[in-house]
Amino acid sequence: MRSRTVLLGAVALLTLAGCNNRGKLDTDPLPPIQQVEQPAASAGGACILWDYSFINDKIGVTFDVAAADQVDDTSICVVQTVDAQWPDLSISIVERTQANAKQFLDDLKPAKATTLKGLGQAGYRLNSPASGGHGPVVEIGWLSQAKQLQTLRFTFAKTAQAADVTTMDDNLLELAKAMDTTT
Repeated sequence: MRSRTVLLGAVALLTLAGCNNRGKLDTDPLPPIQQVEQPAASAGGACILWDYSFINDKIGVTFDVAAADQVDDTSICVVQTVDAQWPDLSISIVERTQANAKQFLDDLKPAKATTLKGLGQAGYRLNSPASGGHGPVVEIGWLSQAKQLQTLRFTFAKTAQAADVTTMDDNLLELAKAMDTTT
């Protein structure tokens, strides 16, 4: 019985001590919560090729969150904003291909795409209309000088205008050229 009384006394003291500390904690200000922006490259995969300021400099769109994945020899990165599902920008890279420029254009260029000059060994652009919950899509694919298959894809929000797509055609091409690898 005596050990129960001692145990109950100890619990009571700890409870009182906790109440006194709880009152003190309520009056102490909490430190401010800080949001830390992780660089796009921290997502790994193809994201190691990007940082948000580089993307913004090339296409004029600000992103702040990135995700990556890799399956076999194909790596992908997608960047978006925290606030909305679109716009988004993705890149996929197949590390090595045996395709030459002719095979790329004959077999890998989508049927409705236009051939691009001055990008890698061969390239194309495909503009697709809005569908589902998103706006138009601009896709640029190319066979790089380093024998990699690379694809950039910008998906607009539903509110995009035709002039936005025209501007992105040029901006995405500039981004692709800046990313074209020779090794």
